[in-house]
Amino acid sequence: MKPTPKQEDLAALFNALAHPRRQMLFQIMQNAGREGLAFHQLMQRTGLTPTTLAFHLKKMQEGRIVKRKIKGVETWLSLNLAPFARFPLLDA
Repeated sequence: MKPTPKQEDLAALFNALAHPRRQMLFQIMQNAGREGLAFHQLMQRTGLTPTTLAFHLKKMQEGRIVKRKIKGVETWLSLNLAPFARFPLLDA
């Protein structure tokens, strides 16, 4: 028996938040609001190296909970909360 697409999506969502640093990033970006933060701002607020930050953001993107937007020469990141809506039990 194979997992359903919805089960695969839920696993990706959980994996996106499965590390304490990703949970920290989630909270920081949640507090930043819809506009999000530039990559360098996330580095400053977390104290993470560029490589470590990029690794964790990639995991969060794989779970589809982070959006990237290029503004000029900067990469801005914000939360995408839409995947959470697929799982009503997470609303409780």
